[in-house]
Formats: sequence, structure tokens, C-alpha cells
Amino acid sequence: MLAGTSRETLSAVAVVCLGMATTPEIGSAQSLAPDTIYVNGNVVTVDANFSIKEGFAVKGERFVSVGTNSAMRKLAGPTTRVIDLRHRSVFPGFVDTHPHTINGHAKQDELHEVSLHGVRSIAEIVRRIKAATASMAAGAWVVTTDIGEPPDYFNVPSILAEKRWPTKRDLDLAAPANPVYINCSTKQPYPVILNSAALALLGVTRDTTDDKRVHIEKDATGDPTGVIYGLDMYSYESRLRSQLLSLLPPVPDEVRKEVITAAISDNAAVGVTSLYEAHGLQPVNLRYLTELNSSAALHNRFVLAYEVPVRKSLEEIDAWMAAHKEASGSGTGDDAIRVHGVTVSMDGAIQFGASLMTKPYLDPDGRLGNGSSSVSTEKLTQIAKLALKHDLRLNIQAAGDEAIAMAVEALETVNRETPLRDKHWVVEHVQHPSREHIKILSDLGVFATTYSSVDFSKGADVYVKRFPGQDVWKTVIPLRWWIDGGVTIAQSTDGAHYEPMFTIWESLVRVDGRTGQSMLTPAKTISRKEAIQIYTINGARVMQLDDRIGSIESGKYADFAVLDHDILTCATDEIRNTNVLLTVLGGKPIYDSHTWQ
Repeated sequence: MLAGTSRETLSAVAVVCLGMATTPEIGSAQSLAPDTIYVNGNVVTVDANFSIKEGFAVKGERFVSVGTNSAMRKLAGPTTRVIDLRHRSVFPGFVDTHPHTINGHAKQDELHEVSLHGVRSIAEIVRRIKAATASMAAGAWVVTTDIGEPPDYFNVPSILAEKRWPTKRDLDLAAPANPVYINCSTKQPYPVILNSAALALLGVTRDTTDDKRVHIEKDATGDPTGVIYGLDMYSYESRLRSQLLSLLPPVPDEVRKEVITAAISDNAAVGVTSLYEAHGLQPVNLRYLTELNSSAALHNRFVLAYEVPVRKSLEEIDAWMAAHKEASGSGTGDDAIRVHGVTVSMDGAIQFGASLMTKPYLDPDGRLGNGSSSVSTEKLTQIAKLALKHDLRLNIQAAGDEAIAMAVEALETVNRETPLRDKHWVVEHVQHPSREHIKILSDLGVFATTYSSVDFSKGADVYVKRFPGQDVWKTVIPLRWWIDGGVTIAQSTDGAHYEPMFTIWESLVRVDGRTGQSMLTPAKTISRKEAIQIYTINGARVMQLDDRIGSIESGKYADFAVLDHDILTCATDEIRNTNVLLTVLGGKPIYDSHTWQ
């Protein structure tokens, strides 16, 4: 239960207790009466008919009836609460199928690093770091957030008064006795910035040469400035990156749990109730969630899939899968936390030049390339066969069109030996599929998770400028193609704009966040009804929980969100500014804005 939220009352909501003259006898109708009835609502059920109802009844964790006001009131017993929704809209709890709530949520870093969010000058960066070091021991690492405005971090360093990146000389003024690490490369292909102490620990001098994708910026005298490009998550083979990671202090378990708790609270406040976490997850993440659940701090449902160590040999991967029987079959756990399946990650983000594409495009340094994949088609095929051997549901992350083609080829090969249609394996990201890819995946019964906000976060700056002479921007995340192709396609946020209202709005307008220009095309155009379905019931199907969540229907868990706008009828731009007033998980409020009147 979130602070300030009562299980017994919802402040500022009209609550009417219907009294009776006598106490009911054991076995009477009262034992079947709902705990709570909600009336006078605009209840968007997202059932098979996408029906709209006036109210619903909840007993324990479940919806027990959905229908008219009069029908709901007739169910009331002597202690049933009747809550007047005052014509507010109600939707099933939203389901994010690629959220990175556990290790990549947009707000988490502020809880355990020096925040540089919102800075507008290098002078301010220096002040914040200097203030942080005042309470730190000499030699302790200073680790900061990215510079700029989360979650997109547009237009850095031009937003700074000095119109440049800070250098080691700036950071040395702030922390002469502490190594400083500013990682600006988590969302954009920006540099890592280190001060002199950090460079010394890393062994970077004027004689250090560039390393794989990594470029060390040097001044006119040949001295490193502290600004290093390409030292990001995709520099798998970089000696410098491996060495840097070995030097940085580990995040304590208690801090990790704190940031996960904060991220879950953020989710609850925007109406997200369920999460499919299948990218970058390891068994330790299950431990964190289990501990949170035991302390009643887990206010989202989780289904997890572990990340396959794809760079290991097939023999090692076989042994790794054998060691994780808890992820096999239908998984283990319950409807709060379940482990179900494994994930192979093939390529990376397009803005880093890491998506494997058929045709070359420009990387952040302006060089033509095609990106890369961590596995070959042949190895992916063998990993998929190992997943079948160990009865593991397989997720495949593939971004570029060539990576998707490789994944499709591997799945087709495996399907010829063992039919996959009823296994409902999953492809993730899939920004650049063709219609033929979608048709094959539909025939194979594969589900897909994707995120339409890429147009906002990357826009023409990536999809037009980086692809000269190509029309890639017209078909990136083609939701229309997916839906028309009969694939269960589910919405996600990839650790960026985690608010469903923002994502639903963006899925309808497909606007470039830098320029405000629409990048909407026929391949991307969907209806509001479809935008809601891919964020609710389709996500539930991906989680394999659609018999329990994803719609407001009798027998399902009472997971729902109350909004202050009807996003089916309001002006499109109002969707983005719609607020969640109440979020309920299993019949219990997990967020209450207290702004009902």
C-alpha cells in the first residue's frame, strides 16, 4: 500500500454504505455480496466486444460483475461500499511489455547518483558535483546521471550556456580528489566524460589510441580532454569499457531495491499494473522482486524472462538453460511474480548505429555501416532448438530489418522440425519488419512487443538524416501492418516515457519530439480502440495472463485505472495531458491522487 492510501476508504470519493436493519445470518446472500461497487462510470471494459458499461462490482481481488448502475446496486449487501465514479472513465490496468522497470526506468538514476537533470550550464554541473563531494571520502567515485532532460535528453550540449561538453578541467575544479564519471550515453550516442583522476585510473593518456568503436577526444596538444565517444553499452569488445566497469563501485542491494520500488510507484501513479520484463534480466532480479513482495512493496504484476548469455558457446548455453528449470514450461511463481522463458538479444539501438540493417546507414560519427548482431542465424537457430529441448519459451530481441530476417529464418527452420504455433514465442523491439516478416510470424503464432514512441525520441534526426535516399521513416514500427497481419502486437516503453497516456497519444500522432512534425503514415495509423487494446489485453496475452488480466470482466483480477478524461472521445492532444486519479491492483488501491472533486 502506498503511503497515504487507505484500503478501507478512498478520500474525496462519494462512498455510500447501504445499511440493513438486521445482521445477516451465516450462509446468507451477504457472504456473496461484493466488497465494493463502482457506479456512474464510463467503464471501457476492453472485452471481446469492447463494450462500455456503467459500473462493476469487486469482491476480494476479483471483478464479480460488470453492467448497469441498477444491476450493480442490486448486488449490494449491508457492508458493501458503493463508490460514485462521477462519470469518470475507467480502463483495465495498463500492461507494459518492455518497461525496464527493474534496471532502466527513466527516474531511477536520480536516487543513487548525482543528478545533472535540468542543468543549463557547465558552471551548474561543477556546483552540483562539488556539493556532492563535500560529504564523500577522497578517492570515492562520483557517478552522475546523464546531462539534460530525461527521458529523451534532446539537444545536448547545445542546451548548456557554454554550448559544449564539460571537460576534465571543468570536473577537476569540482572534484580534484575524486574520480568523476558522467555517462551521457544511456539514451543518446553522447560521450562519457571523465576527470583527470578517473582518466588516470583508467590509464588513458595522450598515448592511448582509439579502441574499437571508442574515440578519445584530444586537444590541440594531444592531451585527452576527458570526453570519450562510443564508450556505451554496445562497445562489447572495448577494453576501456570493461576496465571502466570494473573500476566503478557496485550499487548496493538496498539501493537497487529502493530504485525498483520508486519505479513501481511511478508505474502505479500512471495506471500501469502489469509488466513483462524480458530484456536484460538475470536471476538476481527475481530475488529483488521477491524481497519487495514479501514486504508488501510490490505494486505491479511481473512476468520475467532471463537473458541468455549469447556470447558463450552452445555447450555453455545448454548448461545454462538446464540450470534454470524455474523458467521452463509455464514458468514458476504466481500472479504477482512469475518466471517464464528466456531471451536472446541480437542487435541494438538504431541511434547508436547498432541495429543490423540490410542497407547501410550513418552511425553517430557519420560513417556508413550496417550495424551488427551478437549471434549468427545458425547460432540463433541452435539456441532456439535448445530452448525447445529445455521447454523454455523464447523471446528474440531484433531491431533492424536484417536482424528480423535472421530471426524469422531461424524460427522457420525450427518450425519445420517442431511446430511453434501454440508456443507463442515473442519477438521484441522489431522496429523494421517487412509485411512478409509479419505474415510469417503470424503463421508461426509468434507474439510481438514494440514501442511506437521511437518517432518521438528519434524522429527525423535518426530515421531521415541517418538514412539518406531511403524511406525507412515511413514504416518504422508499422502498427497498422502488425494489426492487419493478425499478430498479437503489444505496446511498451523501453524504459523511456513510461506514462501510458503519453504513449497512447504518441501512437496516434507519431510526432517527432524535436521538431513537432508528424511522422504518421498509413503503415503506422491505428484507431484509439486499437491503441488501448495493444496496451491492455494484448499485453496480457504476451504475459500469458489474458484469462486473468487485461480487461474488466467478471472473474478477472480487479486491476483498473480511473482517468480524468475519456481518451476515446476527447481531443487527441488532451490524451497526453490526461491524469490518472486512481489505480487499483487486485481490488486494492495502489495509487490515489485524492483529486476526485
